[in-house]
Amino acid sequence: MSDEGGEKTEEPTPEKLRKLREDGNIPKSQDVTQAMMFVVSFVVLAGTLAFMGKQLGDFLILTTTVTSIHHIDSAIISRFCLEALKTLLVAGGPAILTAFLMAIIANYAQVGVLFTTKPLEPDLNKLNPIQGFKGLFNVKKLVELLKNILKFIVVGYLAYKAMKMHFRELVLTIRLPLSSSLKIIGKIIWDFSINIGLFFAIVAGADYFYQRKKYMKDNMMTKHDIKQEYKQSEGDPQHKAERKRFHHELVNSSGHSNIKKSDAVVVNPDHIAVALMYDKEGVSAPLVVAKGERVQAEKIKQIARESGIPIIRNVPLARALNKMDVGDEIPEDLYEAVAEVLNFVYQLSEKQKSKNKKK
Repeated sequence: MSDEGGEKTEEPTPEKLRKLREDGNIPKSQDVTQAMMFVVSFVVLAGTLAFMGKQLGDFLILTTTVTSIHHIDSAIISRFCLEALKTLLVAGGPAILTAFLMAIIANYAQVGVLFTTKPLEPDLNKLNPIQGFKGLFNVKKLVELLKNILKFIVVGYLAYKAMKMHFRELVLTIRLPLSSSLKIIGKIIWDFSINIGLFFAIVAGADYFYQRKKYMKDNMMTKHDIKQEYKQSEGDPQHKAERKRFHHELVNSSGHSNIKKSDAVVVNPDHIAVALMYDKEGVSAPLVVAKGERVQAEKIKQIARESGIPIIRNVPLARALNKMDVGDEIPEDLYEAVAEVLNFVYQLSEKQKSKNKKK
């Protein structure tokens, strides 16, 4: 198999994720938005039911008054329509406004600030009936269908359960004053909101992690893709300026400080030590941030141990890295070897984090 058609085994780089974001291609769960809108709106509805009842009661009195007038002119009709609109907005306004705000908050929490017109640009492939027909039977659509069926069944069951539990109280509300009836209905809605909220939270949480995991999997890269991306970034003036600035900072900063910031120290195993750092948000390739031989190598290893920096024994890689200057980016022919070292270090870090959480 050629290098260009290699397996996609590498996670997407920050540069690729940035470009995907600019295109509007970002991981997002609609279930999180729907859950927040539904639950919070129902809670607000339960809390404002008495207020809504008063508004509707006043409007009912107005309706009775208007219908008792023998001669209704256009001015009375206009005033009545305005009062109807006002009642609708005042009574339903809190729940509607809450749902709108929850939609904004939920999307912002998942995506952050993003403005792009790319998804609005015309795409002729979307008009292709064959592609559209194939899209009806993909795995994503099937998962969404099954998920919506599950939600419909569970919501229906919880609604039935709530009605059955409070059926006697609902029947008795016919004899009670409107305010008392609304309090009972509000309590039923509140109980229903709590139960459905727990279910929606579980579904939304599972879907959120599923969407992010699927997004990362769908955008995996081959080693060839990473190399090509790096070559393209070499000609970017912004990247060149960033690398030059970072190189200057490394050369002029304290060696001890550089070692403490590093991700790993590669040794040979006794007389060579080279500290590496990879800033995913900054430069495009790992850097040599410190190096030394014999006494200096021992000092680097000592600082690394004190700072909890992993020390990796790799004789060929240590020798190759020792030929570079502090501040230099890793050359293309060492990408794979350095990537293996950094992946090993990151796996150790994740395991340590898991152990700390369990404690």
